[in-house]
Amino acid sequence: MGQWKLNLGIFRRLYLQMKNDILSGDCFCRPLYPDRMILLTLGNIINWSLAIYGCLIQTKDFSSYLLSIFMINLVLYLTFYIIMKLRVGEKILFLPKLYIMLSWVSWGISLFFFVAKKSSTWEVTPAQSRAQNTPCIVLNFYDDHDVWHFLSATSMFFSYMILLTLDDDLILTPRSKILVF
Repeated sequence: MGQWKLNLGIFRRLYLQMKNDILSGDCFCRPLYPDRMILLTLGNIINWSLAIYGCLIQTKDFSSYLLSIFMINLVLYLTFYIIMKLRVGEKILFLPKLYIMLSWVSWGISLFFFVAKKSSTWEVTPAQSRAQNTPCIVLNFYDDHDVWHFLSATSMFFSYMILLTLDDDLILTPRSKILVF
């Protein structure tokens, strides 16, 4: 990977690069890393779709909409990184696989509590919100919303532990030999 300079000479360099590519017969439109381009294009399509959806629908619950964008982007990044890692022939060790399974389970349960047992809203007054409180289900103290907070925090922990341990198979590989994607 080279360095990219942004100055007025960029237009001349771009013109010369395209002219050389066309004269050499190479297609200058062909990406250098097609796997990466496909995954990044898919991610961009998903993010632009979320942005357009947000502009068209304009939900009243903006915080949930923003939370869904963050969660979807976390899943996109994890998926991209794992797919690229497998495409270049790297291994995924037991510990990251365990964290992947634990995060799937905890995300599934926390999404159940967030969507199906939605127990709080910021659109009402505190008195109305208190009236909508559900009975406590854990230790006779924590309600559904508290359980959702615990589970989502656990899910985020497992998701970031995936990122932390995913490259443990490269611990003995020199930095200059590690592919960057």
